[in-house]
Amino acid sequence: MNTLNNYIKVGITILFIGLLAACKRDAESTLNLSADVDVLSFKVGNTIGKVDQAKGTILVMVPEGTDLSAVAPTIELPSNAKVSPASGIAQNFSFSSTTPITYRVFNGNLFNTYQVTVKEIKAEITAFRIGEKAGIIDQKNKSIKIYLPLGTDLKNLSPVIEFTAGASITPNQSGPVDLSSPIKYSLAYMGQTFQYTVTALLGTEPKQIFMIYNGETSVPHFDGLGVSTVDSPYPNPKTTGINATPFCASFVRDNKTGEGWHGGALWNANKVTINPAEYGSFSMMVLKDVAGDVQLEIQSDGEQNKDWLRANYSKDHVGEWQELVFQIPAGRKAIINNILVMPHEHPNGQPVVFPTQRMYWDELKALPKE
Repeated sequence: MNTLNNYIKVGITILFIGLLAACKRDAESTLNLSADVDVLSFKVGNTIGKVDQAKGTILVMVPEGTDLSAVAPTIELPSNAKVSPASGIAQNFSFSSTTPITYRVFNGNLFNTYQVTVKEIKAEITAFRIGEKAGIIDQKNKSIKIYLPLGTDLKNLSPVIEFTAGASITPNQSGPVDLSSPIKYSLAYMGQTFQYTVTALLGTEPKQIFMIYNGETSVPHFDGLGVSTVDSPYPNPKTTGINATPFCASFVRDNKTGEGWHGGALWNANKVTINPAEYGSFSMMVLKDVAGDVQLEIQSDGEQNKDWLRANYSKDHVGEWQELVFQIPAGRKAIINNILVMPHEHPNGQPVVFPTQRMYWDELKALPKE
């Protein structure tokens, strides 16, 4: 009887080992560890992107003026591979320069990840100088003004120009130019042409607008005030209105915090130097979901010589960008070093009359006196 039981045990063991081996063979036969998961091509319109397989990045340079908020790329993949997001599905690439969009290719039991950036082709004149005088460059309108001393011969000038690497410029800088009337400079870059109008003026250069913060080229750090933390640069949620720039400053205002300052401060390492004898006001773009006063507090070093400037964000602008102007007190003589931004001001001790929400500001400028 014991011998029979032993035979039965041996048989069961052999059967169990056989089943395990069969399961292992089945599992191995279904695994596909040699599938191709590389993107073969990535196109936006007729533009083919540069795929870097080693780094897992894709860069597509598209013509200036392309709407980056709704780009539907065409993606070529190996046989049986799939990609997410799918080919032909529109994505918002407006902020991909700082936050690329992730694409993931699946095939068999493997996947591959790519960080994709879509950028407009741009070439810019970044500096225009004649002697010690520097031109005032308006990148938005592609114009340059340069103020030269009275008596300067405008027909025989030799500008020094800095511009985007890889671009070519016409007229070139090898000889003198006649600036007695406005002339045009053209930059050729990656099949695109970018044209600037240059105007020379005789006399003293007027005081220019001082751009303090714009989210792109001027991005000083805002210290958070109250319980707030300022996010900057932050994607502009409303690029179809008067403020079409891609980035701004933002923070979340909590309705449970009661009275007091909540916003952002430019001071210490990010302080400014603004003379109220030269500048008479500030302007700033604001976007929020509730009407009410916006406040700037201006101070000298050491939080001295404080003034509180207010402007009203109106009901008919709720949900849209509104440009507000804050007048510097006419009698102020103390230099302005610190600027505190409070997107929603209400009397001390009064409850906040809106739900917790995110607020935005941008394009903070000091405006010269007339």
